[in-house]
Amino acid sequence: MKNNELKNGNCQRPAGKCVQCAILLAILKALHIDVELPQNCTAAPKPHEMHLLLTRKEVMGKLNIKDSTYTRWVDRGILVPRIMGTRHFYTEDDLGRAFEESKRKGKR
Repeated sequence: MKNNELKNGNCQRPAGKCVQCAILLAILKALHIDVELPQNCTAAPKPHEMHLLLTRKEVMGKLNIKDSTYTRWVDRGILVPRIMGTRHFYTEDDLGRAFEESKRKGKR
């Protein structure tokens, strides 16, 4: 295992990468597609954003949605969480983008 990789259960992912980036990189590697790796994942929260992050429950409260709706919106890509470990976090900008996208598609 290289120094820039972390051991997470049965999988390995580059340090500083979110789960989505790690999955995409694994797929590209399996397809023998070389890509230049960014230093840090752009989805990872910046240090100055840490105190501004909203949890899953806070987002559900702000959007007035139930757990099943939240899960469905994440699965459909309406909400794109910043994942740290197994927890989902969002900034106000993330929610604004999700709201604009759902408005554009005629939802909510």
